[in-house]
Amino acid sequence: MSFLKKIFGSDSPKREEPEVLLELRSPNCPITAIVEQDNQVAYFYLWGDEDSDFGVKACWIRNLDKAPIDADLKQMEEGVPPMLSKAYCKFPEGQMPLKIDDLEIVWFEEGDAAALLEKGEVIAIIPSWAGINGFSGYARDCVGEGEYCWELQSSNILLERIAKAKEYWQLWDQEINPFQIIQPQLLQQYENNLGNSDQYFAIDGNEWPPRGLFLKKGEVKDVFVTVGLSLLPMPGVEMYSEHPNEINRIELGLLLNSGLSQEELNLIGSWISGQASIPWKRISWFGNGHTITFNILSNTKMTSVVLVKHLNSLPDIELEDYRDSQVNILWMIPITENERNYVMDNGFELFNEKLNKIGSEIFNIHRNEIDLS
Repeated sequence: MSFLKKIFGSDSPKREEPEVLLELRSPNCPITAIVEQDNQVAYFYLWGDEDSDFGVKACWIRNLDKAPIDADLKQMEEGVPPMLSKAYCKFPEGQMPLKIDDLEIVWFEEGDAAALLEKGEVIAIIPSWAGINGFSGYARDCVGEGEYCWELQSSNILLERIAKAKEYWQLWDQEINPFQIIQPQLLQQYENNLGNSDQYFAIDGNEWPPRGLFLKKGEVKDVFVTVGLSLLPMPGVEMYSEHPNEINRIELGLLLNSGLSQEELNLIGSWISGQASIPWKRISWFGNGHTITFNILSNTKMTSVVLVKHLNSLPDIELEDYRDSQVNILWMIPITENERNYVMDNGFELFNEKLNKIGSEIFNIHRNEIDLS
């Protein structure tokens, strides 16, 4: 069944069978971009996997027939993909059908948004905030704020992001790719601040994107830090922050008191590798004060970790910016179930103060629970 049919139902008698012109999987999120048209209209879609919360986002591209005066509500009720009404059409008499060979899909670096290009020109964009408050996306051939898209003006700042994203994806086809450049730089920065690593693990499962894990076993502390997560900005950050470039690229770190067995260290390393892909798999993000379930060690009351950017007892490692974004290490501080509930109920700021008060005890997975009164 076509994607138009899945979204809008069966075709009306006047419609030809829709044709999928282009389909492309996101490189880092469980989303597929689809371009489809019938004999009256063409649409651009982002289609989330069934087990994701992404859903389907649809943006009008062009009418191929004369535009109706008003939006045809009856067609919509019958499940027919709607044509854009005349008032919002740059070409109200209709346009030529899209040709497969002229089309290209470019994913944003976050992997949760995409643009459609025709002969190198952007003709439709579905940004990460599409699908909210009736907004569907931007289309070059729309005028004003139409029912199924808004006008894509030449001043739209997303055009620059798309050009940069296209350049970025091309870097992965070079003989020396971005990971091969950033990996030694990060490892050097870690060793400058934490000491020489004892072990380094590939944690990508031989799948793209490449990622690693630095491990330093010390006499006092054992430290894990990821390598390469920051190559990709996390999805959705721009919907929650006015300054996404300050928080959208991360590495994950974990510091614990020495004394863990090699088996326990291996378990922790494996667990960290599993968390490393969560923002992109869940089309979400990690930030200061967020919590993650941590239930891999049976001999501790610590069942979660809280992600922390700064604490008095944590190393202050300043990583170099990457592609105009700040790169932050989020340290994973083990906490109990009651402590996690406190964070959820009272916010992170108050709990952050309590963490500072216990100092280096944050590295002790056998510590007493914090006084939450």
